[in-house]
Amino acid sequence: MNETQNTAAPGAVAGQLATAAVQPQEHLEISGSTIQRIGELTVAAANIRSIGDAHFLILPPEYEKHDITSAIEKAMPEPHRKSGTVVMSDLNSFMQYVVDQATADDCYIYADPDTRTMVAVLNDHGQGHEGMPAWRDFRVSYTAQLSREFSGWYKNDRKVMEQEEFAVFLEDNFADISEPTGETMLQVALTLQAKTEVSFSSHRRLDNGQVQLSYTENIDARAGAGDIMIPREFSIGLRLFKNGDGYKVRARLKYRLGAGKVKFWYELDRVENAIEDAFKAYVDQARTSGFTVLIGKP
Repeated sequence: MNETQNTAAPGAVAGQLATAAVQPQEHLEISGSTIQRIGELTVAAANIRSIGDAHFLILPPEYEKHDITSAIEKAMPEPHRKSGTVVMSDLNSFMQYVVDQATADDCYIYADPDTRTMVAVLNDHGQGHEGMPAWRDFRVSYTAQLSREFSGWYKNDRKVMEQEEFAVFLEDNFADISEPTGETMLQVALTLQAKTEVSFSSHRRLDNGQVQLSYTENIDARAGAGDIMIPREFSIGLRLFKNGDGYKVRARLKYRLGAGKVKFWYELDRVENAIEDAFKAYVDQARTSGFTVLIGKP
């Protein structure tokens, strides 16, 4: 039986060793600065300091701290706790949300008469000396907006208007006038519109609370004269706030004669008091819910 052995020639072995000697070897080079930075981060990872309730992470120079808490929370099915601000358009919706989301022990309602705004902090600090602190970042707010009809009267309060401009204003808003009747004021407006070319000569206050304006006019080359009766005071009855109750506000009718022309304006009587009273009624309504209502801002 013949046994065959594959034995490489001495020359071939020498050639393989020479080839292996010249092939480059792969290896990782780590510079001294890289090693230093790795060491700094390793130390920083364990370098958390706590002083009382405050916690600090000390980082090496040129490194920044990034808080990714919110990003992680947004990836979860639900947040850790309730937060944010909800804005309501009427008082009933505001109070319903407060009742649904809070209890009287951990919620305060803050009412600000200057801005006619109520803000409920639904996770406020607990009441009393033993009350627990809270984040105070879950809120609902409501601002009493002026109604569309009252905004027109409020905006033009004490605004001096020409005769025709004032007549048009009365015609557009006579439905809000309660005393004298809206129809009476509409007739005044129509008369003023029809007499824009006359020359007013005098005025006289009457015992019945009206003012008599006397005028002259030329019609077909003939001179004529007449009088216009206007009330010195009138009242408007309307909602002050959107979706709110009706209020009665008195107004004084003013006029000025000059160069045959007359200008008009009105002055609402203590209108700011009326607005404050209307908002106070909202505050009183909120207090009937059992929640504590404070005058101020959160």
